[in-house]
Amino acid sequence: MPKISRTTNPTSLHELDAKIFSVRLQTGKDGKRVFWLERFDFPASGLAPGLNLACVAHAGSTEEYFQLGKIESPDVTPHFINELAGDRPLKFRFVVYENGNPRLTAFADNIRAIDEAGMLGDSLVDIEPSDLQGAAWRLVIPEVKPGADKPVLQVERQLFPTAAAAAKDRWIAVLVMPEVMRQIADVIAKNIDCLEDQEVWISGWAEYLASFGLDELPDNADDVGVSQWVDAVVSSFCAKPAMKSQFGFAVAELMGD
Repeated sequence: MPKISRTTNPTSLHELDAKIFSVRLQTGKDGKRVFWLERFDFPASGLAPGLNLACVAHAGSTEEYFQLGKIESPDVTPHFINELAGDRPLKFRFVVYENGNPRLTAFADNIRAIDEAGMLGDSLVDIEPSDLQGAAWRLVIPEVKPGADKPVLQVERQLFPTAAAAAKDRWIAVLVMPEVMRQIADVIAKNIDCLEDQEVWISGWAEYLASFGLDELPDNADDVGVSQWVDAVVSSFCAKPAMKSQFGFAVAELMGD
C-alpha cells in the first residue's frame, strides 16, 4: 500500500475523537526517541474490525510513517523516530484504511504525546524552541479567522532545547503560563462571539473555559467587564491543582527545602 501522508485531505472522512488515543514518548540517554501507542479505545471508535491503523509522526516539515496493524489489536511496541526535527512540536496523525485501498476510512489529527503535554494541555497551545536573541519566551497569537493555527509559545532553545523540557519545567508553569493564559483570554474575550465557530482556533477553548465554572461573558461587555472576566480566568487557571502543585514546589525550591 502507498505511504499515507499527514497531508491527505480528510474531507468527508470520519474524524475520530483524539481522546480514544494515548501516545507515549521516551528519550534515551543517547538522545534517541521512541514513541508507542499506549491505548486505542477500539469500541469507542465505532469502527468495524479488520480495518488497518497507521500513524504519521511529524514535526515541522519532517515526518515518518508507521503501520500499526489491525485496529482491534494494534501494535503497541516502541518505534524509533530519530528522523524527525527535534526543535519543532511533535504531533501524531492516525489514519484507518482497508487492505489494498489507499482511500482513508477515518482519521484523528494533532495528537500529542502525554509526556509533552503542558499546563494548557496538548491541544490548545504549541511549545516551540526558537532563537529569541535574549528573550526567554514569546507568545505568538494568530488572528481569529478561519484556517489560522493555534497559539504558539516560543521558548529560547538555549534554555529549552525541546518542547518537552519547557512543558515540564516548573518555572515555565509558575512564571510564564499565567501570562500566556491572560493574553489568550484577552483575545478570546474580544472575540467572544466566535467561541462556537468551529472554523477558528478559539473554539477549541470552549470546553476548557467551561471547566472553570465562570459566568459567560456577554457579547456587549465593556472594557471593565472584559478585564474582570480575564482576571477571573487567570485566577481559575492558577487555582487548578497542577498549577498549585507547581507553585508549591517553586516556593520550596526558593526556600531551600
